[in-house]
Amino acid sequence: MQLKVLSEQSLYQHCLKFGSRAMLILLLLTLCSLIISFSLAEQVSLPVQIASHIATIIFSALFKVAYVIRCIGAYHLGHTSF
Repeated sequence: MQLKVLSEQSLYQHCLKFGSRAMLILLLLTLCSLIISFSLAEQVSLPVQIASHIATIIFSALFKVAYVIRCIGAYHLGHTSF
């Protein structure tokens, strides 16, 4: 098995792309869990409501981690605004 060696710049570009995509996906998942938690609460069972409330916390925390990864990539690529 051969390991692919990435240059620092391509590593930070990967961080920027990964962070941006992860933020978009996690935003959609957070919104879905919020809709299930509050708007559809009457139509779903109690265990589903509990799971969606927990998912909201987890997805929003992972969104923040993805933002930090994106900021690291942007900072090292010389971006001045985040």
